[in-house]
Formats: sequence, C-alpha cells, structure tokens
Amino acid sequence: WGMAFLPDGDLIFTEKAGTIWRQKPDGTRSQVAGAPAVMSQGQGGLLDVELHPKFAENKLIYFTYSKPQPGGDSKMSATTVMRARLEGNQLTDIRDIFTALPFVATQYHFGSRMEFGRDGYLYVTVGERGKQDEFPQVLDKAHGKVHRITDNGDIPSDNPFFNQPGAVQSIWSYGHRNPQGLAFNPVTGDLWEHEHGPRGGDELNVVQPGKNYGWPVVSYGTHYDGRSFTDKTAVEGIESPVTYWVPSIAPCGMAFVTGDRYPAWKGSLLVGSLSFR
Repeated sequence: WGMAFLPDGDLIFTEKAGTIWRQKPDGTRSQVAGAPAVMSQGQGGLLDVELHPKFAENKLIYFTYSKPQPGGDSKMSATTVMRARLEGNQLTDIRDIFTALPFVATQYHFGSRMEFGRDGYLYVTVGERGKQDEFPQVLDKAHGKVHRITDNGDIPSDNPFFNQPGAVQSIWSYGHRNPQGLAFNPVTGDLWEHEHGPRGGDELNVVQPGKNYGWPVVSYGTHYDGRSFTDKTAVEGIESPVTYWVPSIAPCGMAFVTGDRYPAWKGSLLVGSLSFR
C-alpha cells in the first residue's frame, strides 16, 4: 500500500494484510518484525509508511493503519499513526501518536497518506469513513480532514483550530471525502492533495490551513446508482479543486518529478489511477 526508500537504497513497503517488508536493490527481501495488529477488512489494514526527515540520524519511521477498537466491538476501527525506530529488520520503541476518533464500523475511506512538510510537522489524511452527512463538515470529529501534528504526536499551537472550543486541534483542513494522495511542491512548498469522489468528482486540491474543501456540500460526482448528492459544484467560502475527474480515475498516490531522468516532466505532478489503464 505504501513505500519509502531508505538512505542505503533499501525499500520499505507495506502490505494491506499487515506485513512490512524490507527489500534490497537486488530484489531480496526480509520481513520487518513489529508491525501493528491491523483490522484488514475492506479498505482497511496496514497502509502508508513515511520516514522522519532526519531518519539517517534517529531511525524514526511512521506507519498508518486501521486500528481495531481496544476491548470494543470487533468491527470498530480508526485511522491511526504509529511511530517506531527501525533497527535492521526490527521495529522498536513502538507507540501510536495519533488516532482519528471516534472509532467507526465502516470498512472504507481511511485516507491514510502521510507527508512531512518543510516546517518539520507531519501531515496526515483521514477519510470520512462513508459518513458524509456526519463527519467532514464538523470540527469535533477527526474524519474527512487533513491533520497536522508534530513528529511525536503533539499539536502545533498555530494550527487553525487550536484555540477553537470543541474542535479537534490537529485539523489543518476539512470537507474531504477520501484523500489518498499528498505531496509538497518542492519549489513553492504548497501542499497538494487528491481524493476519491463518489461516482465521478475525484479532486485535486491545493490545501490551505483552515479551509473547507466542500464534501458533500459541493461535488462533481453522484451516488453510485446515479442519484445526486448535491446540485452545487461551487459555493462561496468553499475551495474549488484545481481540477477534477468525471468519470472517476480512482486516484492513488502522487509525486512531483524532481530528478533529471525525465527532463520533459521535471516539475510536473504524477497521479496514479486505479481505473482504466
């Protein structure tokens, strides 16, 4: 589901069922011990992986996963960020530093993409878990949001809703459906995000603090059976996407081209697609 290259050229990657692998450039691989217990159902499981910006010094590595509710209903889970140290093929000093509350029984729209910004903070996407009428437009729930936390899970005091009573302090932006692409523009530092729409209406956004990205008040998509969520594609006070896709491309992953291997594409944004070819 996610992957990250280590300074020595090895590749760390996750499998949704709950396995972490370390693969050498020659293709040989070893399983990494210490993976969290995940709820691997539907779209849930072991998801993204991200290295600390100073990984070469501190060996810190981050994973997102669908965490089963401790001692609770076996169907309840929450998007969670786990931090650990990578020592060879073993994770140590393991602890969860962020959990998107409340726990929810649906098995889709976990979001789960992570990126570190220039400010040293970790940005995390959380999907609305299919609760479009309950979560994405309210600030007292963590779902349907992009969050901003420190590298140990604390909340930066300059987050947009840090001092708003009742709001989840880690929220950076809201009104998202299922954001699974996140990338910082290496030149401008802007945060780009893409998210799955329903039937049509996948979006590419530039995310700004405190802004509302509209789901489900505005959308270019419909229910999967063709019924409309809304007849609005733009509303004052809601950010419009940079672009959108109808029909859906099912966007997955995203990266800016920074190297010289593809000179004509340098500076471009690549977006993966799970639909078509």
